[in-house]
Amino acid sequence: MKKAYLIRTPGDEKQTLGALVARNGKEVFVARSLELGDHDNAPNISCIPAGNYRCKWTYSPALKTFTYEILDVPNRTGIRIHSVNFFRQLLGCVGLGNAHKDIDIDGQLDIIHSGDTVKQFNAIMNMEEFELVIRWAM
Repeated sequence: MKKAYLIRTPGDEKQTLGALVARNGKEVFVARSLELGDHDNAPNISCIPAGNYRCKWTYSPALKTFTYEILDVPNRTGIRIHSVNFFRQLLGCVGLGNAHKDIDIDGQLDIIHSGDTVKQFNAIMNMEEFELVIRWAM
């Protein structure tokens, strides 16, 4: 099974930043990630706990499109990897972009080029099931 690695840096109460790395053969994909702050896995207000998760290409009724769903998150469902720009657009999911930048000048780093980055990620993972390994940076 393919693997992707999400390495988080310590964030604040609002958001958590990180980097996601995946490989398909010799092709390596790197993106920046954006999640909510760590609030002990509370639904809709927290990032999910560090750990290993199975991800599957499924239809999201909320987003009205297919995305990767992060499965087997304790006491949580509907966690997705999708495009966003700001932490306030998240309800516990993982957003991907190609860089962190404060695009709305609110003092919080956002992610840019998210739509294209997520499309690239979906292509490199080939809409196949994979394992997502989430860790905090030392």
